[in-house]
Amino acid sequence: MTIAVPDSLGLAGEDVRSVLALARAAAPGVRFEVRPEQIELHTTPPHSREARIACGVALLNVRLALQGHGIRPLVTLLPGRSAADAAAAVRLGGYQEPEPDVLALLHALRTNRRTWTTFPEPASWRGLLSRAAEVERAWVHVTDHSELVLCTFNQGAAAEIRAGQAMQRVVLTAGTVGILVAPALDPVSLSALRSDLRPYLGNTLVPQMVLRLG
Repeated sequence: MTIAVPDSLGLAGEDVRSVLALARAAAPGVRFEVRPEQIELHTTPPHSREARIACGVALLNVRLALQGHGIRPLVTLLPGRSAADAAAAVRLGGYQEPEPDVLALLHALRTNRRTWTTFPEPASWRGLLSRAAEVERAWVHVTDHSELVLCTFNQGAAAEIRAGQAMQRVVLTAGTVGILVAPALDPVSLSALRSDLRPYLGNTLVPQMVLRLG
C-alpha cells in the first residue's frame, strides 16, 4: 500500500514524493517530516557526526530537487522547537526557473554518470571542485594528486550538516564532467588530520573529511 505524501511548499504530493525519493537514495537513514509550510530532515539515533553529514547530503539533494521544480528553497539548520528539533527545515523562498548548473547537478544525481578512466590533471578539476565547496561555505584543501580535504569554517553540528552538503555538491559537480570523487574508505582520525594540517590551514579552517578521486 502506497502511503500518501501531503502537499508541501506549493508542490502536489506526488511531486513531493519524487523530491524525497531523490534525497533518500543517497542517505536512507534520514527521516523526513512533510508539512504544508516546510519539509523537515531529522537524524536517526544515534545522532552522530556521521548521521549529521548524511543529513547534509540529503539536504543538498532536497534543495536541488526543489530547484528542479522551480522552487527556491529557504533552509534553516538546527531550527529548534519550531521544527521539532529537526537537523534542518526547508521552506518556500520564492520561485525561480532552474539554472543550467542546477540541471547538470540533477542529471549527475539521477544518472550517477562517471566516464573518466584515468586520473585527470589537477588543473582540470581543482578550481571546479573548490568553487563547488565554496557555494556551501566550505573549503577544499588539495593534499596530493588524488586526495583532497573538505573543510568548514567552524565546528559543531551545523558545520557537520554543512560539510555533508558541500561533499555532495563536490561529488555531483565532479560527476558533471565525468570525474569520480568519493569519501575515503579507510577510517580517518579527525584529530590527527587537523593536527597534521594546522601548519597549512591555521586555526580558521576545520578539516571534516577526506575525499579521493577514483
